[in-house]
This record gives sequence, structure tokens and C-alpha cells, in this order.
Amino acid sequence: MKIGMICYPTFGGSGIVATELGLKLMERGHEVHFISYQLPERLKTEKDFIFHEVNVLSYPLFKYKPYTLVLASLLSKLFREEGIEIMHAHYAIPHSASLYLAKSIDNRMKIITTLHGTDVHLLGLSDAYKPVLEMCLNNHDALTTVSNFMKDFITKNYDVRKNIEVIYNFVDPEKFRPANKEDKDELVLCHVSNFRKVKRSPDVIRAFAKVYEKHKNIRLEMIGEGPELEYCEDLAICLGLKDKVVFRGSLLNVPKVLNYTDIFLMPSEIEGFGLAALEAMAHNIPVIASNAGGLPEVVEHGKTGFLITPGDVNAMAKYITMLIEDDALRKKLGAEAGRVAREKFHPDKIVSLYEALYERVLHERN
Repeated sequence: MKIGMICYPTFGGSGIVATELGLKLMERGHEVHFISYQLPERLKTEKDFIFHEVNVLSYPLFKYKPYTLVLASLLSKLFREEGIEIMHAHYAIPHSASLYLAKSIDNRMKIITTLHGTDVHLLGLSDAYKPVLEMCLNNHDALTTVSNFMKDFITKNYDVRKNIEVIYNFVDPEKFRPANKEDKDELVLCHVSNFRKVKRSPDVIRAFAKVYEKHKNIRLEMIGEGPELEYCEDLAICLGLKDKVVFRGSLLNVPKVLNYTDIFLMPSEIEGFGLAALEAMAHNIPVIASNAGGLPEVVEHGKTGFLITPGDVNAMAKYITMLIEDDALRKKLGAEAGRVAREKFHPDKIVSLYEALYERVLHERN
């Protein structure tokens, strides 16, 4: 099959999922065309791929560049000239509108959007987007989302009459796998995010500070960039943790940090799925996450980590302390986390579901 994979190029979950899915489809012999306004981060370490850049021309009249229209025109052109059979967008805003417009030009185009998280449970709820978003989604050939939580949320909050298929995200065990951790003097805690308010990154530092009062042999690695990064840096200094909290910015090689991480923290207000948690689990790392959104479908309380109520810093500190003081428990939960990641979320299982969806859509009449 010839598949167009439309995504954001950043480190966010939807862009990573789209890129990894495309690469796995290529391994299976499909021709994948990656489409975005710049090269996706995860493609920067790859060599052989097809990439189409969405070039939006500047014009003095425009305060904001009309990306949606330019993307739609490019999709129409690629369908016509490259013979792309399936156009699959990740993150609904504005990609689903671009797909709808492109399909309006030629109704033979098959379009699919995967709804990931904030596109639906945050942005899409605004009156500025919702009416058009609902109309566009209802005119797709297929819709998917990444968790049962997301499907239920869409059903309750949107007038979307199309069936929504749940296909979980996956983790590549060749890229994310447990390493033999060398004996070290301190335990490493890790948090990966885009430092938006919804990620509750400051809570990680506050919980770390509580644990550090008793346990000095710990270090916190904060990976990513975003609006609350500067606040988190100042908070670490104010709490006297300047030398114990390391801010690494955005990294292409996250697995390198996970190789020496002992505990992973993801206390988000809400998550559509929680890909960063799954990647940590693949490294045999127990995860402390919030019991919000799709995270309970990834992390099982008491078996692969612990779940807390968003904002409960004391509970997060309690479970961190428990895992620091009980090596056997930490290793047991980590081992189970790795098993679940490799079995339940293996790419062989997940990518096959997308292939089956593509085949089904291709054989359906408009």
C-alpha cells in the first residue's frame, strides 16, 4: 500500500506514534510518505524515507499562515501524482480539516484520523474548533483513537457518528529495551514531558524534594522543553535542589537516559494514552502515574507501578520512597512493566491492526 502519514514534527506523542508507525509499515513493504511542515524528530536518525514538506508562503495580508489550506492542496496533489491510497493523519487539529478538504476535491481519497489527546479533550472542546471538527470527522472513512478513555470521552462530548476504533500506541522493543544497570551510588528518577501545565511537571520536583529530605542518594532527570520549564528550573533552585535536578532539554536519544533510570514519573492532569510511560516500562522501569485519562490502561496499580490522584504530591512522594527503600519491589514491578510493554503493546500486534483497518477502508465503497 501507499500511505500518507500526516503529523506534527515535534517530540509530542502523536508525532512520535505517527513516525514509528510509518517506519514499521515500511519494514512490512509499504510505501510511506511522511508529510509535515518540517522533518519529524524521530526521522532525524533514519536514512531511507520519503518526506514531503508543507511550505506555507508568507504574504503581508496574513497575520497567521493558512497551513490548513496549503496542507489540503498538498494532499490533493500527492493523491493525484503519487497515487497514495490511504491518507492517515495524527492529531485532529487541523489535520482532519485538511483531509476533509482534500477529499472534497476527489471523493476517491481514503482518509483516516487518529485522535490522540489534547486535540479532543482540550482544544476540540472550544467553540472555535468544535463545530468544524465534528463535521470533518463525520466525513472521514475511518477514525481511531489511542485508548478506551478517549473513545468514551469523544462519544460523550462530541456529535461524532462514525465508529471509533481503539488502537493502542506501541513501543519498539528494539529501540526501548532494558539494559543491565551498573551499580551506582544514587537512584535516578526521570520525568519526560512538553512542560505544559497539563503535565504537572512542578509536582515532580515538589515530590522529589519531600523524598530528598530523607534519601540523599537520588537524582532527578527532567527531559523536554515547554512553557513551564523555566518555572521548574526556578522551583528546583528555590527548594535547594539545583545540584540534584538535571534539566536536559529535548533529546533524540531518550532511551540512553532510560537505560540508567530507576523510577519514572508521569503525574499528568490528563493523558490520552501516556506514551512516555510505556517507553519507560519497556526498559523495566516502574512508573508512578496519575489515575487520569488513558494512563490506567497502560500502568496497572501495584503491578507495573502506582497510580495517584493528579496533584497528590504526598502520594507521589510516598510511592517514590517505597520504591527507593524496597529494591525487590522496585525490580519486581519493573520486570512486570517490561513484560506488559513487550506483550500487550508490541508493534507486531498494533501495526497489524492498522494494516487491517487500511485494507478494510480500501475495499469499502464511498
